Amino acid sequence: MASETESPAEGVLIGEEATPVDLTDQAEATDEIFAQVSQVQTVINHIHGNIGGASFGISGSRPKSRRTSGPVSQHEMAEARTCYVRHARYKAAAEQLESGNMVALIGNAGTGRRTAALNLLHDFVGGRHEVVVELSPAHTLEKLAAREYRKAHGYLLCDWPKDDADGNIADFHVREIRRRVRDAGAHLVITGTATSLPEEDQISWLPPPVRDVLRAHQVAPDVADEAATRITADHAMTDVVTLARDLAAGVPLDNAVGKLESAGRRDVVAWFDSPRTRGELLEMAAMAFTAGLSESGFESLLARLESIAGIEVEKADAISADDPMPSRRLLRVAEGSLFSLSPGRRLEFRVDGHRTHVMRELYQRHGMRLWDPVTEWLHECATLRDNPSAQAGIARGVAILASVADYSYVESTFLTPWARGSGVMRSQATAAMAISWLCVDETTRPEVLRTVASWTRASAARPRFTATLAWSGELGIRFPLEAARMLWLQIRDSEKPVRHAEIALARLFTALTEATGNALPMLDRFARQISNDRRIGRALDPLIRAILSILSARADGVRMPTVTAHLRSCPESAAPLAKLWSAVLVTRPHRKNALAALYDAVCAFDERDDDDRDRVRALFAALVEALPAKERPLLAHDLRRYAISRNADENRLALLLSLLRIFLNPAVLSLDSIGKRP
Repeated sequence: MASETESPAEGVLIGEEATPVDLTDQAEATDEIFAQVSQVQTVINHIHGNIGGASFGISGSRPKSRRTSGPVSQHEMAEARTCYVRHARYKAAAEQLESGNMVALIGNAGTGRRTAALNLLHDFVGGRHEVVVELSPAHTLEKLAAREYRKAHGYLLCDWPKDDADGNIADFHVREIRRRVRDAGAHLVITGTATSLPEEDQISWLPPPVRDVLRAHQVAPDVADEAATRITADHAMTDVVTLARDLAAGVPLDNAVGKLESAGRRDVVAWFDSPRTRGELLEMAAMAFTAGLSESGFESLLARLESIAGIEVEKADAISADDPMPSRRLLRVAEGSLFSLSPGRRLEFRVDGHRTHVMRELYQRHGMRLWDPVTEWLHECATLRDNPSAQAGIARGVAILASVADYSYVESTFLTPWARGSGVMRSQATAAMAISWLCVDETTRPEVLRTVASWTRASAARPRFTATLAWSGELGIRFPLEAARMLWLQIRDSEKPVRHAEIALARLFTALTEATGNALPMLDRFARQISNDRRIGRALDPLIRAILSILSARADGVRMPTVTAHLRSCPESAAPLAKLWSAVLVTRPHRKNALAALYDAVCAFDERDDDDRDRVRALFAALVEALPAKERPLLAHDLRRYAISRNADENRLALLLSLLRIFLNPAVLSLDSIGKRP
């Protein structure tokens, strides 16, 4: 395949097959692919909170907050401090932080580095609202050295990958970081498996003793002693805390230990320790990548894998009617098997955690004879036309593979080839879904951020399209400001409409609202961007369309506009939303669509609910502040005419007409009287 720099621009020949592609002309396919990625996001939203362990990977954390940059919530700070054990390594880190204002906790994932960092920062800067800020791992040494640090604030940089800066340049940046942090009276804590900071700023991190954690949770001494012997190196600190809480709640020791992730590993290891045929191993590999598919769907994909691997199938002329047939379906889920069949006849692992352990054993025990056909099969499955369930399963499987193998192997073997693949954009959706799953694991999240950022800057169309898909999902939820910036720049700087980036912004707004209830930083950013943009006329059209896509956004299958849901969960977003609406409403070619979005958002509120009525008043009052005075009567006239044309029911129409007085006479209700009934 040609290198990225050799790839042609959008609308011309791309990829090995030299297929003509213009992504802006594939409206139906684009909507379908975004919807496919959103379905995976729905699954992640549903199981978030338990995914760090049994259902994904044993080394991942289970953070309460989905955002991995920005102010750390008081809830998360309080959760981190609950029953926390300040052991010798913690005290050493505290001493380093006190003397140098920054420290790096270097150790393996799953050892409680983030929790330790939050406790350190709380000890030094306190627990005031938004006083601890998490920085994006996309920060380089140069960016850290250039940023301003606020007085008496704490800064957290988790899972920071080692910078590849030259030694002398790195030393200069480190000195500048240290100076800026110290001069501001701030504190910086970094976690990672390696760091660019000098050794004097590092603490080799190890978790507190298991027994101490159990005793801190008020577990009886004899039970704590016995439980400590049952914890292995495979258990993450989250497992230990889960065990401590269960034991403290009175759960019997055997039951509590049995719930832990590594309890299922023994069954998996025992299976692999027994003599296995190549067919059995291929079936297990297929299951590791497609668990959750229907039984018939799994069998169809397995047959294709066996064909690629060269396993001989029965020939029709060699079979008589009297020959016995093995009951393969029954044997697959028989007693002692790792598989089970759901009531809906979907093949699953008996224990969710088996999937991760199976992937680990397959990767560590077997080489090219197994993995070459599996890799070819995965590339084929990633481009299937009418099997989105298979692609979603494979995306999750590839993310699990990255958690037990090396991320760079997964990125070079699967993610980037899929992002750049030819055809009708199926592999791009698979890559984006894998990115969403990879963002759940703290060990791969920073690498994923850099990978997608590189796709965004690519000269070829397909990697850029894959990046927009990825930014609209879990990656955007984790790094909302980076996602907003990348998508906005892609729209602003393109010489032609970038419809998929507009869709991605709308999807990102919906994803943030559904997952966190708060897209306010993103809205604030766009309100500032559009206010400061000096372009006029048609030159501003791409940005206006992008804003309109946000204001008109809806979740798949949901009638309520996302704006309405967001105003309910975050009333303070009325001001930035009004600024965005104002920017579109004063642009005549887009005014009707903006009125339609405003009408739909208002009518989705319950006019019988006092809180909803106040939210509508607040939005209209903010619009008064945002709109030029000469536009207000024009808008009142146009909105009234539009409402009548929509055949609004009498109650809705009465509400809208009463609100129109705000535009005709702003003194009726100003921002100072939000919530007060006139």
